[in-house]
Amino acid sequence: MSIGKYVTNPGVIGAAFGAMSTARRTGSMRKDWRRYLVWGAWLAGLALAIATVSMQEQDAEEQAGRKHR
Repeated sequence: MSIGKYVTNPGVIGAAFGAMSTARRTGSMRKDWRRYLVWGAWLAGLALAIATVSMQEQDAEEQAGRKHR
């Protein structure tokens, strides 16, 4: 498991930079449940980007196995 594939992936980079936008957006919001909802949506997006990168290698192996059948 190499961290380089996560750091260089555009989806993960975009999700990470989305934290700045989310922080700016929530900075002017009232401190109520909606602020947590915005951060939860950002966190879900980051988790999906990381999960996609981690599954890419497994998907590639699976497709290679199908081609050899």
